[in-house]
Amino acid sequence: MRGISAALLLAGALAGQADAECPGPGRLEEALALIAEANPVLIAERGIYAEQTRQHAWESVVTVGYSVTDTFEAGAAGPNAALRVRIPLWDRTNDLKTAEARATWKRAEDGVRVAFLADIQALCEQSAQVQALDTLRAFHRDRLTYRQEQVDQGLAEPDTLWAEAEAAQKAEHDWRREAGKLQAQRLTLARRYGGEAWGRLESLLEAMDP
Repeated sequence: MRGISAALLLAGALAGQADAECPGPGRLEEALALIAEANPVLIAERGIYAEQTRQHAWESVVTVGYSVTDTFEAGAAGPNAALRVRIPLWDRTNDLKTAEARATWKRAEDGVRVAFLADIQALCEQSAQVQALDTLRAFHRDRLTYRQEQVDQGLAEPDTLWAEAEAAQKAEHDWRREAGKLQAQRLTLARRYGGEAWGRLESLLEAMDP
């Protein structure tokens, strides 16, 4: 009966956390904005696009010639100079390269967002698991305290404490294990997506817990 009660408690806690607001729209948008500015991949792609937009849309070619002649057949006698300028006004090569660089940047941005959102979903699921286990360990601590009071009052045998203590110890161990996984998961995501601003991103990820 005790095992059934604990199982029902854990299931109820998980169901409650499923309805909790994780990560929360405001916090998520803040994290996405930070990633858009600080992610190394996006910084590189944005830099390529910015550099391409600084290129001239056209290229001019200037040819200068100079010669000295003493005959009238080639023109006036004496030094001669010529200047020729070629400007391909309708060359769209740079426009196409700029559009391609922007498309590559936006594809990279979309890819990073999709991957981050999938990782956030997994992070929220892990957070819900940790909070459910925290509820369960509190339940077992209360049961152990209650059983100890019964033993102290002579209403229960001391041997009954072993089962309660074992259950409380297991619940504590399970919570610590999953809490450690959650912390490592946050750090991994912060360093993967946050670039030099990973510390700020880690703080945002911690604030996403309901």
